[in-house]
Amino acid sequence: MGKRLGFRVLQFNAVVENNIHARNLYERLGFRQLGTIPGGFRMKDGSYENICPYYKEL
Repeated sequence: MGKRLGFRVLQFNAVVENNIHARNLYERLGFRQLGTIPGGFRMKDGSYENICPYYKEL
């Protein structure tokens, strides 16, 4: 539907780098990792983890 509306890319933000299951799921769905944002997500314990933005061309 997004392509019919003129969108060319889907973007998904904030997949925590160590969340391997979520990252594998997005990759199986055709999303590609754009890069890594160092310390982009604050965990409940106050530590920071890297996040990986993903996108998919429609």
